[in-house]
Amino acid sequence: MFALKGHIVTPDETIDGFVAVKDGRVRQVCAQPPDAVRVIDYGDDWIVPGFIDLHTHGIGSYEPVDEQGLAGMAQEAVRYGTTGLLPTGAAMSVDQYVQLGVSAAQAARSGNGRAARLLGVHLEGPFINPRSSGAMALSTRRPISLSEASIYVERIGAMFKIMTFSPELENGLELIRFLASHGVVASLGHSVANGTQLHAFVEAGLSHVVHLFNAFVPSGEKEPGVLQAGLLEHILVEDALTCELICDLHHVAPEIIKIAARVLGPYRFVAVTDSLYGAGLEDGQYTFPDGAPYRISDGVARLCGGKWAGGLAGSVLTMNRAFGNLVQRCLVDPVLAARYTSTNAARILKIDAETGSIEPGKKADLAVLDADFHCLATYLEGNLVYEKR
Repeated sequence: MFALKGHIVTPDETIDGFVAVKDGRVRQVCAQPPDAVRVIDYGDDWIVPGFIDLHTHGIGSYEPVDEQGLAGMAQEAVRYGTTGLLPTGAAMSVDQYVQLGVSAAQAARSGNGRAARLLGVHLEGPFINPRSSGAMALSTRRPISLSEASIYVERIGAMFKIMTFSPELENGLELIRFLASHGVVASLGHSVANGTQLHAFVEAGLSHVVHLFNAFVPSGEKEPGVLQAGLLEHILVEDALTCELICDLHHVAPEIIKIAARVLGPYRFVAVTDSLYGAGLEDGQYTFPDGAPYRISDGVARLCGGKWAGGLAGSVLTMNRAFGNLVQRCLVDPVLAARYTSTNAARILKIDAETGSIEPGKKADLAVLDADFHCLATYLEGNLVYEKR
């Protein structure tokens, strides 16, 4: 048994104390050092639950295009305190989406124990409304097809965790029911639905919303000076929906994040990166898997050509920085920030009994952050898998 000393974020409070770890699990959280154990002293640094990212298209020099890229993402993620992730595919063919799932399963099985867990895959698309496709090429958008969805369920299997689509498209309700019946999280995104349609989606089994406030139609005036409730407002007050937010402070302003945090409460807010190949690397020009270019500059990725040139292309956010932005810039209590960056994602994936918070009996999946929220160390089931040198 050993213990980490630091400023610990538990589900209920932050305490200066010790996390005792035995056989890969948290044994206890206490204010005084346990007897006769080796103590790793992190002083006043933060000890938080290892982060879980439900939405990432790449990190560092890796992207989810094959087994090597997926394994690389998992290895790179621990440098930022992430202990679990859902590699996310977008703008892909049927075969490419299937290969994403198959390769993720292979990479997960062949992992060396020093990388973040590949917890499954998130398919963003292909059933996206062309009126709100964002950075994804219109040529990759397809009408909703239950037979195509069946291919993903059958061939990806248990690794198929989340599917994001525009449920206002024809057969949207049927797709929600189909996914929910197979244990896949049905997620609304890139949608131009009106707010009054949302109740029917939720009744059918919709439970999640991807990158809230991005690729949504803003609310408009019902009449001069009178704001009507649009899809965003209906989502915010729908208690059955968890909501992803990209917490890089570019996709969503700090003031809007503050409002969302207050409305969504402790259980519905999920911080994600929506990160791209190039996240964590130097500024420069990069390309999506389909060859479309984007440029990273001063912490922002923007499209280089086409109709949306200059628009945001995804993020270069890492999860440690998401936590830091929430605490430092959005004034979110660290206890809630830990829920937003780990606990709530674990609950969505139904793994919260094992991970996602620092509690006795749970896996010792931990991230250590300094005062500026740089990741100093990452522990996966009590094993040190990353240490900043």
